[in-house]
This record gives sequence, C-alpha cells and structure tokens, in this order.
Amino acid sequence: MKILKIIIALALGFGLQSCSKLTNFIPIDVDKAIGENFANSFEYHPTSGKVLDSAQNQQIYAYLNTIKSNLLASDKIKHKKDFVWKLRIIEDDSTLNAFCVAGGYIYVYTGLIRFLDNEAQLAGVLAHEIAHADNRHTTSQMMSQYGLSIAVAMIIGTDASAVVEIGKNLLGLSFSREDEAEADACAVLYMSQTNYDPREVGGFFKKMIEKNKDTPIPELFSTHPASQNRVADIEAEWKKIGSKPGKTFETEYLQAKTYLNKAKTTTDF
Repeated sequence: MKILKIIIALALGFGLQSCSKLTNFIPIDVDKAIGENFANSFEYHPTSGKVLDSAQNQQIYAYLNTIKSNLLASDKIKHKKDFVWKLRIIEDDSTLNAFCVAGGYIYVYTGLIRFLDNEAQLAGVLAHEIAHADNRHTTSQMMSQYGLSIAVAMIIGTDASAVVEIGKNLLGLSFSREDEAEADACAVLYMSQTNYDPREVGGFFKKMIEKNKDTPIPELFSTHPASQNRVADIEAEWKKIGSKPGKTFETEYLQAKTYLNKAKTTTDF
C-alpha cells in the first residue's frame, strides 16, 4: 500500500493531464468495487425496474449470455478474466437502453431487445457496452466528475463509503466523444472475431436515427449520441481492419423475442 501511495503521489506530482491516464495507476479492484456496489444499490432500488429472474427465464438469459460469451471470446478484451461480466435483464418495454458499468455489470432493458431487428444488432450493443467497461471509461468519468481526491481515498482505503455513494450515481455519468469513439471501434473489433456482422454496430444507430427523426431524443441518445458521422466512422473502422461481412441471425432473434412474452419478473438476488 505504501508503494501504491508513492505511485499516486508521483502521478499527481507530474500533473497528468487527463483522468483517463490516471486510471493506469488505479488497481482493477477499484472497478470491481464500484460495479459491485452499483449492482447492489441499482438492482434493489424500487425505481430501477424489475429484474427478470434468471431461474424462471432461462431461455432468454441463455440466449443473451451466449451472445455475451461469443463476444468475450475475443482476445482483444483486456479484462475478460478480471471482471464478472454479469448480465441482467430489466423488464421495462418503454426504455431503449443498455449499459455496462465498471467491473463488467451489464444491464439490458426489454424495450431495447424488442426494438432491435436481429441478433447482430444486439451483439453490437453488448460489444459497445463491454468496451466501455474494458477500457475503464466509467472509472475515468467518475474521477472527472467527483475529483481525484475521492479516487485516491478509495485507493488507499480512507473512505470506503465513497464507493457506495458514487455507485448510486453512475447512471448520471456521460461518456466523452473520445470514449464513445473508442467503444465503437472496440465493438467492431470484438464483432470481427465472431460470426456477427460488425457493421451492425452502426446498423443499431441507423435504426435509432431513422426512428427518431421527428421525435424527442430517447434516453439512450443522452448517453450514446448517434449521428450519421458516427455510423460512417463505424463503417470505416470495419473496412480498416479488413473484417468479413458476417451474419445477422434474424430468425434466431425473432424466436428469442418470444421468450419475453412469458417472462417472469420475480427477482433472484
């Protein structure tokens, strides 16, 4: 711990210019603690929505976890053995959203599953969210919003309650354009190592843009802003790495959607 304090002191002394660089000095255990405490506060909060019981909804969980496993097979995911990569489904058909916080806690709303057209689109969303956690974007943005002093306190163990309090507010964090671009690029790379069409990372945003031309910006856009330029950048990344086209698995996705019609929401934690 003394060595860690010295490292932090040196980092601050050299005046690192960005919080994202400072994450290099923060142990992975901090990400794990943030994610675990967020999961505990979010999943038990009455306004979070109802978590589908994995024991009573084995088909839809097996389907989503298979997609997750296909993506985590990528050798480009740095922390695939460090984080829990636990996936939870929230029953809320009005919310078109998914997110993954520090430590690999993934949340997908039923509204998003029903909205998408094929398995590759959902895989693209999950790949993007996995990339945020793998690149420690939540931790970086947390430090940017709450300050380095809290981060250091968490590291050296002088303020254990900080993890719990910050965990409650992670949904209010927004990623920078650089974070979003990095997550997009990583999603394309992860997808390129599967049978999925990596271009469907952009296909998801195309669908969102088309749907909301004349309507208010939905919740997902507030944290994952979409634009034609962003779609073009995803296509360019796909070409750059020389990826194969891949498949979309529309038939399988239609079957998976039927599992939601008989979903049970009794929580299992």
